[in-house]
Amino acid sequence: MPMTARGWRAKSSLSPTGCARRRWAAASSTYLCRRKNNLSDPRMQIGDADRHPTASRVTAFIPVKPLNDGKSRLSGKLDLAHRIELTRSSLRRIVHTLQSTPGVGDIIVISRDARVAAWAECWRVGHMREHRRGLNAALREARARYARASAVLVLPSDLAALSLTDVQGMLAAAQHAGERCVVIAPDRHGRGTNALLLKPPDVIDFDFGANSALRHARRALAHGIQPIWFRSDSICLDLDSPDDLDLYLDQW
Repeated sequence: MPMTARGWRAKSSLSPTGCARRRWAAASSTYLCRRKNNLSDPRMQIGDADRHPTASRVTAFIPVKPLNDGKSRLSGKLDLAHRIELTRSSLRRIVHTLQSTPGVGDIIVISRDARVAAWAECWRVGHMREHRRGLNAALREARARYARASAVLVLPSDLAALSLTDVQGMLAAAQHAGERCVVIAPDRHGRGTNALLLKPPDVIDFDFGANSALRHARRALAHGIQPIWFRSDSICLDLDSPDDLDLYLDQW
């Protein structure tokens, strides 16, 4: 049975050494904000976006599904309210990490969910309403709207362990690659794309979906570009399945 708010209170009354209290606390915003995510670090505070002008900067896109539809594979462990809180906490971490990274300019949250738009406004980042169905179509629309960007970085909203080092590493890889590059951060299975940096933004088309890491690499090769693979324990972990959630709780 998925965890409900009432069940959450019951679990919270267990002994601190109880497995349930430790593992299911992932749905609590307090837990997610305190468990090695460095949100208390002054470098991660809201308002840093003003330090990074958009000229010659990377524009970051963070697509977010409608909240009532997201994280459905976790429904056996978390109820809807906790899945939404999980998305909010992960998205907040990503936004703050980007705001703290020199070289990142515009940060654009892409979603047709009004609640996500309100979060973006609160965190002082841009929001683009998704008009076209499908992730790739929405990203193409965003790329056309922010055509002045020197490069674009796409990050899913469920990278709960994303670090400043991850973003800096991808930007550094792109900087050393020359005028045209494709930097791919695969998921922990080596199949999905957990982050994608394109310089210039239209160097290849977006091809997210099943086994997208290999498809993005093939698109790069077809354009005469050797793809750059970026891997780290934190960026490879997305909260897409119950096993991902368990791994996050064990390691972070």
